[in-house]
Amino acid sequence: MRQFNTPPEWPDPPTRDWRPPRRWQPPKTWPKAPDRWVFWVDEYGRAVRGPIGRYGGPRRITTAVMIVVPTALMALVLLNPFSSDSESTTPSLGPTAPVTHAPIEHTAKPARAERTPTYRNCAEVRAAGKAPLRRGEPGYSRALDPDGDGLACDRGDS
Repeated sequence: MRQFNTPPEWPDPPTRDWRPPRRWQPPKTWPKAPDRWVFWVDEYGRAVRGPIGRYGGPRRITTAVMIVVPTALMALVLLNPFSSDSESTTPSLGPTAPVTHAPIEHTAKPARAERTPTYRNCAEVRAAGKAPLRRGEPGYSRALDPDGDGLACDRGDS
């Protein structure tokens, strides 16, 4: 529990759990609190943050800034109003010569990738000389690996 810690030479609060009312300020006749005085402490006397808007605690504006600024930054990142798809993201350093590209030469179509073999059972895998198949190798399938150890058609698998 937080409690108000009065500086030396200030009058004692009316009760141990007294809290200054909102917008309360000490009278000008009271001496100034020492520099870096901790106005709010826990039950063990350790410094804690005071209630928002109370004397010696964080001001409402500080709390509002701590909420509004990160929210605005997140909105800027998500909405990104400063870029568009039509513009380059690299800075322009002034006029430049137009870029001309050499014509694209069309070459023969690349050969089709070899088809991944599919095996119906482990007998076909063994007949092809590929047993055992490891997960990620061409031809491996979960159906050929009933124990799920990543090794298909090993001893014990049918």
